[in-house]
Parts: sequence; C-alpha cells; structure tokens
Amino acid sequence: MPATREKILIIGDGDRAVQTALRSAVPAAEVNAVPGVFEGIHELSRASYSAVLAAAEPIERRPEAAVRTLRELVGRGRLVLFGHPTLEPLSRKMLEFGVDDYVVTPANAAELQQLFGAPSLRVAPVEVSTETQTEPSNAIPQTDRVAALLGLPLAELLLEALLSSPQNAFSAAVATIDSRIGPSMKLVQLSPTVAAPPPPDGMMTLSHPVWMDKTEKAVLHLTIPRDDDQVAARHFLSQLTHLLGRTILLQERHTGLQTLAITDELTGLYNARYFRHMLRKACDRAINQLRMVTLLMFDIDNFKKYNDEFGHALGDEILRQTASLMRRSCRGQDQVFRIAGDEFAVIFMENEPRAAHDRTTASSARVPASIRTILERFRRSISNPEFAMLGSAGRGQLTISGGMAIFPYHAHTPEELIQKADEALMFFAKKSGKNSIYLIGGEEPAA
Repeated sequence: MPATREKILIIGDGDRAVQTALRSAVPAAEVNAVPGVFEGIHELSRASYSAVLAAAEPIERRPEAAVRTLRELVGRGRLVLFGHPTLEPLSRKMLEFGVDDYVVTPANAAELQQLFGAPSLRVAPVEVSTETQTEPSNAIPQTDRVAALLGLPLAELLLEALLSSPQNAFSAAVATIDSRIGPSMKLVQLSPTVAAPPPPDGMMTLSHPVWMDKTEKAVLHLTIPRDDDQVAARHFLSQLTHLLGRTILLQERHTGLQTLAITDELTGLYNARYFRHMLRKACDRAINQLRMVTLLMFDIDNFKKYNDEFGHALGDEILRQTASLMRRSCRGQDQVFRIAGDEFAVIFMENEPRAAHDRTTASSARVPASIRTILERFRRSISNPEFAMLGSAGRGQLTISGGMAIFPYHAHTPEELIQKADEALMFFAKKSGKNSIYLIGGEEPAA
C-alpha cells in the first residue's frame, strides 16, 4: 500500500532556501509556498495540509497568538517553525503552545528528511558480537544510538499497543519503546504539571508535549548521552509525539464506542447486554473468593399508567430519576443496570468473604443488613421526588416492586440466579399488592 503523499505549506520562506531543501529531502511531497502569515492563514482556511513550515521571525511579536491560530487551522497536521539560530529559544518555547518541531536555518535536506520521513515499518538488522553484547537482544546498540532511533518501527509498535492495550495504548507504547532503546537511553511520560527529574551525569533530557485536539495530554522526556546527535533525537521525539497524539485520539474513540455499546442512552446506566456479562464475572468471583452475590430485579409499579396519562416525556423523566436515585443509594462495588423499559437490575457484591465451611442453605439465606439499608434508603428517596408534570398529587405516589435471590444459595449459575430473582418479583412482590421487595420463596419481605 503506497504511503500517503505529504502536502506541505511553507510560510515566510523569502529566499526559498527551506523550499529547495525540502524538495530535495521529500521529492514526492506536494509543496506550496506563501510569503507571509496572513497569506498562510488564508491558504489554510481553504485547503488542508499534512504539515506547515512557518518562519519564526514574523510571529516573534505575538508568538503565542500566532501559533494558536496556526495550530487550530493545521488541525491534525504537523506545525514546524524555522528560523535563524537566535530564534531557537522562541521556537523551543512555542512547543508548549502547539508547535510540533522546529528547524534551525540554514536548513539542510538531511535534517528535513529526518523530520518528514515516514515511520519505518521494520528495523534494519544490526550485527553485534555475542562476545561483547551486554544489552538486551532487542535494545539498540550503543553505537549510532540516536541514529537508530529513526529506524524504530513506530507505526508497528503503536498499532500493537492499540491492539493489546486499547484502554491504555499510550502508556503501553511508551513502555515498549523505552524497553527498545534502553539501557543507554530513557523515555518516560509525565503529566504536563510534573517536571522531569534531572538527568544523570553525562546525560541530557529533551522534552516535548503531546497534543490532542488543542489539549496538552502529557509530556515525553527522552534522556540521551550528551555526545549523541541532539537534532536527530529531537526530530525523533517530535515524530513520536505526533503519532502518540493520533494514538490517544484512536484510544478515546475506541473507549467512546465501547461506552456506547454497554450503556443505556436514556438513563446512563449499563444495559442488558453488559448486565449478563458482569453477572457472570460476579458469580465467578463469588466462587473463587468465597463471596456471595445478591441480585435485585425491580420495576416501577403502574408505569404504563404514567406513560398513558402524562406522555412519554414524563415516563422518560421518571426512568432517569429512578436510575439516579438507585445509583446514589448503592455502594461503590454495586452495579445498576436498565434491562428494558421500566425494568432494572442491581448486582450487590459483598466484600466480606463467606466462612470457609459455610453451611447456609437456600431456606436459611438472608439478605445482608447492608443491602437492607440500601433498599430502605432507595424506597424512601423514590417516594419523595415531586414531578412537575404530575402536579402536587404526584408526590409520594411512585413505588417499585422487586425480587431478590442470592448466589450461591438460591442458584448455581447466573442464568438460574436471574430466573429466581424474577420469580420473586412476579410471583411474590407483584401478587402481594406491589410496593414491596421479596427474597425468593416469599417467606419474608427483603425490605
């Protein structure tokens, strides 16, 4: 599959020296040039570019505002400054405001090739004598250490991190790369508010922020020997932070899609699909750790009447408030789900283990006192809300009916536990006149 063609805009390259070096470094790239920042902003507002090289001198008076404007227009593309060596402190400072990298002029083709070279998909083999090898087999040899950084398969490593650790791909990728460059070099990620530790003697630390959608997510700190190629190391760090910003975006999209897949849109509770998954996990944990799981299935009494008389808008509000009240009544280890319509479920997981020789049977099982307290608190709170659409007569009219069963006393599988709790709801709570919560068997109210 051919690599995506670079489309690069150069701003303020009066003598065309940067343009000439760039065309030599990346001959396949589409390069456009404009004389100043104003023209650059106009061009970026009408066309998309994968990278922008902007002269540092014209933005010197108001650099932060200029960089923020360019950063917003460039979007996910790379923003690079170039300028005389006297402007290097300014360029370095602008890394904190959205610049991805900078080039000290006169620019040369080799440096620009490092900057815009595509991430390699394989590392060239390096022969190392087995008699003198002291580093791990997958580490970069100390000869040509920083030069070898540019041969790391960044695209492959980041993709592997996304596949193996989709919830924390950023940290996984940094840890993997750090293991590949050690022990002579060190790569760490820190919060933007945390300063990098001082480097050991003979070493220096290069730092670069990781941006994603105008937000500074983290800062990468690369520690290298002082006598190594700092320019190559800085460009490697720039390339890596750019790719990691994309990785964070993919990770957050994955997390968002996963959340949508397991969440009920109306109430924000977990949905029925996730309920069955989590109940299986809770029962497995109960078996392995000698704990017990109490399952509550409940619904809102006469819910259809509210929908028919006052409309679905009020019905939706009742469902949202019921979900919120139950979630606030529960403990941190408990999980609340909306199964369907006005049907809800709660998995109560006890932290205290059962006795090793527990002889409790289904007929003698009792709902733990802590859960009774939760249910009493919930039933009191659900009768208090005053729904404006119901008027004053609606206060105190909302009630629920529920059924409960305890694993492993009343059931030996998650499916059986659901069946037993549902039986307690339908055959005892509902038939007893509603507004009650029964333990399976109906021998005593659970609350």
